Amino acid sequence: MPEIQLDHFGKQYPNQDNPAEFSYVLAPSSFFALSAGVFAALSSVSAKLAVDQHTGSVAQALVLIFPSFDTRLLGLLTRASMLAAIGACNFFMWLFFTKALRYGQSTARVMMLQTVANFVTTAACGVYIFGDVLAVRWWMGASLIAVGLALLNTEKSKFVCKANDASKEDKKNL
Repeated sequence: MPEIQLDHFGKQYPNQDNPAEFSYVLAPSSFFALSAGVFAALSSVSAKLAVDQHTGSVAQALVLIFPSFDTRLLGLLTRASMLAAIGACNFFMWLFFTKALRYGQSTARVMMLQTVANFVTTAACGVYIFGDVLAVRWWMGASLIAVGLALLNTEKSKFVCKANDASKEDKKNL
């Protein structure tokens, strides 16, 4: 039986055992988490395009390029390709997400990066593909979620030490 070959990311890229020489080098877990967020958003965009009226406009644009094809056939092909894109994007999202968890030091950090990438990609696709107008309330909500995720990612020891020091002083005062 052949031996299982380990990935080369542990030795080649920065991690706990191999710190980065340059601070701007993106760790594999960060790259994979950001990629997972982008593919998750693209899966949602593909799903919306598969059932939305935009599919008909894409088919009409394809008729201009391929005038010999039937509009209904191009519409069905467009919908079928969007359904295939949903599956492909979900596959790559889960692939990159599991790789990010494997190489990451913290699940919370991976989730934070994936969520932020998903929000940014969803916002960009909504504005540029579907013509959505993002209200200030949407930006405030997305910012609050990003701040909450960043707080979850902070080191607990900073807060625990201060709380322990305060309880020691309270016990001395009694």
